[in-house]
Amino acid sequence: MIDLSSVLSVDTAPRLYELTDDEWDAEYNCSYSSDGLRLVDAENFPGAVVVRDGCQILCDGVFAFQDYMAENDHFGEEIPVDERVSFLDKITLPSSLTHIGKEAFMLCGWLRSLRLPKSLLMIGERAFKDCWQLESVSCPATLLSIGDQAFEDCFSLYHLRLNKKLKLIGDNAFHCCEQLEEISLPAGLEYIGPSAFKGCTALEAIYVPAGTANRFRKMLPARLGRILEEE
Repeated sequence: MIDLSSVLSVDTAPRLYELTDDEWDAEYNCSYSSDGLRLVDAENFPGAVVVRDGCQILCDGVFAFQDYMAENDHFGEEIPVDERVSFLDKITLPSSLTHIGKEAFMLCGWLRSLRLPKSLLMIGERAFKDCWQLESVSCPATLLSIGDQAFEDCFSLYHLRLNKKLKLIGDNAFHCCEQLEEISLPAGLEYIGPSAFKGCTALEAIYVPAGTANRFRKMLPARLGRILEEE
């Protein structure tokens, strides 16, 4: 059985030696660690990327918006929100992937859907924050942890499926997912951040397994406890 603490302890930050001793994928403008286990950087990547088989970790910020992606020059001024969007709109992830690092897809505003592989164990903090057009997420059976702010400000997210092995939902994980109307929480959840579903203004029902409502009411704010329903 995989231990949650060991999953969370994996370092997803790109290492300096990996960035200088990397293996370049010219087709998708991505660089991998020399052993191929970690995708450490992506530059000027196209709209679609296929991550190589064997890759286990998408490092922090690897597909996130960078200032050079802005359509217009702002000469040292802050880039307007509507121009802060990554080019990426399609990603294919391999069956070997276990960790998605912090901010890996942050501000990928054109990303509409993705299929998370069955091997995935952890989604890092702010991994999909500000993916405005992301509509649907189905978490694989292996997933144990969704980090703080992981899907914050995913305004279009209306379908969310959480698997039965999920142990942790971080604070503000789904903050301001304004289209989300209902969710089902698995019995094995051990922690839900107090503001995990803050700003989910359309949320009408939270389904939990039979006999668990009282336990979940202790984990959720009172306003969400009132819409709990046992299945």
